[in-house]
Amino acid sequence: MVEDYNPWWSSGERIEEMEVYRKYSQSEVKWAPDVLDKVSLTPYSLNFIFGPRQVGKSTALILLVKRLLERKVNPKAIFYYSCDKLVDHRELDQLLGDLLKVKRLNNVSSAFILLDEVTYPREWYRAVKERIDRGDFRNDVLIMTGSLSISAKREIETFPGRRGDGRVLLMLPLPFSRYVRSFKIDLPQGDLDFVLGEYPRYHHLVPRLNELLEGYLATGGFPNAIRDYVRTGRVGESTLSDFLSAVISDVNKLRRSETFFKFTVRGIVERTASEFSYHTLSKSFGVGTVKTAISYVELLQKMYLLKVLEQVDLNGDLLPRKERKFYFTDPLVYRAFSYWTSVNPPEESKLVEGVVVNHLSRVYETFYTKVRGEVDVVVRRGEELLGFEVKFGRVRWERKVLGRMKRITLLSKEEVDENVIPVSLFLSMFDVPQTVELKVMT
Repeated sequence: MVEDYNPWWSSGERIEEMEVYRKYSQSEVKWAPDVLDKVSLTPYSLNFIFGPRQVGKSTALILLVKRLLERKVNPKAIFYYSCDKLVDHRELDQLLGDLLKVKRLNNVSSAFILLDEVTYPREWYRAVKERIDRGDFRNDVLIMTGSLSISAKREIETFPGRRGDGRVLLMLPLPFSRYVRSFKIDLPQGDLDFVLGEYPRYHHLVPRLNELLEGYLATGGFPNAIRDYVRTGRVGESTLSDFLSAVISDVNKLRRSETFFKFTVRGIVERTASEFSYHTLSKSFGVGTVKTAISYVELLQKMYLLKVLEQVDLNGDLLPRKERKFYFTDPLVYRAFSYWTSVNPPEESKLVEGVVVNHLSRVYETFYTKVRGEVDVVVRRGEELLGFEVKFGRVRWERKVLGRMKRITLLSKEEVDENVIPVSLFLSMFDVPQTVELKVMT
C-alpha cells in the first residue's frame, strides 16, 4: 500500500504517474508555490502546512518530492502518504510504523516524511506526538498538511518543544501579483512605497492587466478554478462543489450548525463591503442571537475565509462600538458561497474592493474609517496611516488629507488623472506572499 503512494522508489521518473503531478504538468497555467521555499528541510523539523481546501497543498508536496529527487536525494528516503483514507490515530500509527520499517530495510538514516491531509484521522496528533517522544524521527524532516479548521489549529498548539527547526505555514490562495506572473507578464514587484513610486512607468500594460483581473475575479487564487477558466472561460460547478464540500465537512467536524453557518455566509454575501453590525447579522439573516452571530463570524475568520475590518478614527484609534465591514478572503469564496446560498455574487466593484482589502491585509494591519468621509481601507505602518479608496469606474478625484493620513490613494479601473492608480496595475506590482508563517507556542 505504501509503495503505491511512492512510485519513485523504483524509478524517479515515475513521479509523473502521480495524478496530482499529472494534472499540474498538463495545466496551461502553472506556478511553484512559495511554500516550497519556506518549509524547513533541516533535520530535525516538524512542519505544518495549513490553509483552505483546494488551495494547492497536495500539489506543493508532490512538487517538493520532485525537487528533492532533482537534488539527488535517495528516492527511498522520501516518503509520501495521503491520510484521507485513515480512520483514526491507531491506523496512522500503524502507517508510521510501516514507514520506519522501510527506513531500516533500506538503511536510510535521515528521511523526508510527507503526510498529506494528516488531520483526517481522528486524534491524529496522538500517534505523531508519541512517535516524536520516542525519538523515532530525531533525524528526519516531517511535513504535514491539513485544512485550517479551528480544531486543527488548536491541535498544532499541542506540539510545544517538538517542532525542532520546523515551521507552521499558512498557505492562502494565490495573490494577483503571482497570478499575473504565471501568465508571463514581466512586472517588477515590491512594497507599497515601490508601487506608489514606480507605477507610472507601466501604464502601457493596463489593458492586458484588466483582462487578467477579470479572470481573477472569477477564479480567485485557486488552481482548479484557474484551470477551468483558462480552458472553458468559466469555473465548473464541480470545482465549486468540491470547495463547498470541504468547507462543510470542516464545519460538521467541529460540531457547528451548518444552518447557522449558511445564514451567516448569506448575510455577508448580500452585505459585503457595507458596514453592518452583528445585531443586523443576527436579526436580519436569522443567525440566532448576537452571540451566535459573533461565534460564526469568528469561525469563518479562524478558517481563513473571512476578513473583518474595524473602524478607526483619524488618529488610528479603534472605534470598537462602530459597525464593521466584512469581506471573504478570495473571489472564488464569494462565487462558491453565492452558488451555495442561491444569491447573486456581489457586483464587480465590491469584489475588487475585497481583493484590495485582503491583499493589503496579508502584509499590514488594516481598518476603515467614516470620519469626515469614508476611506475604504486604512493601512497602519508603524506610526503612519495610508488610505485607499476603491472606485471601480470613472470618477473625479481630488487630493485630500484626513488627520494622520497624509496620502489617500484612489484605485480605479482606468487612470483618470495622476492621483489615480489603475487597480489592476496596483495589485500586479504589490508583492504579496501566498504563504505566511504562523506564530504559535513553541
